[in-house]
Amino acid sequence: MDVLRQMVDAVARSGLVLDLQVIRPQPVVEIDGTVVCTVDAEPLFFMADAAVAAIDAAVEAGRLMDEVVDDHDVLKYFANGRDLIADLVGKRMRLPDEAMPVLEAHAGTAMLRECCRLRRLRVL
Repeated sequence: MDVLRQMVDAVARSGLVLDLQVIRPQPVVEIDGTVVCTVDAEPLFFMADAAVAAIDAAVEAGRLMDEVVDDHDVLKYFANGRDLIADLVGKRMRLPDEAMPVLEAHAGTAMLRECCRLRRLRVL
């Protein structure tokens, strides 16, 4: 991946690169602690998988060293369901059609939960 090569070339030897990736399982929408739906993020994962493969190849080739990996959830809060819907417009994630009426009607806080991986990589 050309972007990765340029990024690694721009970092001084022994310098650090932080990589944040969205990982499986699929993101979910929660209201009041209850999962309302699973978000289809396969188009996003398709791109993320390619980025992970490029980084893994750089590690295997000895250009990067994987130092630390941290898997965690990223929570994004919205004032209401409509704001959550609006935030996903044009993104590589899709809400299921059956969840739309529930989200459109929900006036309280809604939350999107995504699993993420943070990797600290050292340039060799």
